[in-house]
Amino acid sequence: MVPPVPAGVEIPPEPPDVGGRALSVAARMLCGATTFFFLAFLFAYFYLRSIDAHHVFHPAHIKPNQALGAAFIACVVLSAAAAVVAGRRMKASSRSWLTPGVASVVLGLIAVALQCIEYTVQHFGPTNGAYASVFCSWTGFYMIAVLFTMYWLETQVATEIRARRSPATGQGDIADPDKLIAPALDAAVFYWSFLAAIGIVTYVTLYLL
Repeated sequence: MVPPVPAGVEIPPEPPDVGGRALSVAARMLCGATTFFFLAFLFAYFYLRSIDAHHVFHPAHIKPNQALGAAFIACVVLSAAAAVVAGRRMKASSRSWLTPGVASVVLGLIAVALQCIEYTVQHFGPTNGAYASVFCSWTGFYMIAVLFTMYWLETQVATEIRARRSPATGQGDIADPDKLIAPALDAAVFYWSFLAAIGIVTYVTLYLL
């Protein structure tokens, strides 16, 4: 895919579509790895629930905060929806993608903050039974995954803002930075949408079942 050049001439950068395909494949592989990771917690929940040794899997006094849980998953879903809108606008070459992109990052960070607040107000910890252990570990690792995904999205937003503030001058700058931002944003949006779906499964399992 790299254009041929005469001997002794520096090899030019690879075309953006090559990196784009690599990012697309990497995002899907990351989704597969994430599935297997969180599947362990789903299995642990139903396995321990089915055993329910001494009927203490989920004591009545071990209750997560329903309001904070609902607010958390609402922010996750809205953040993923905003990211999808941003991705579609970027594909349509619309400069307005930045607004939903920023909204997605902000909502995702709010979700992380809400989960941290829940840890401070709940009256149980990971040592208070099987359900409590699964709840704390599952939500904790999910929160970390959300935080790193928000960092991934934020890098795309920050790159776009920097490119708009300092347009290419022809002195080695990239003339059209969106050609590089677009595939990276598409990969981040795809993964965040997938992770949000896992968040819905997490919420239904831990808060509603």
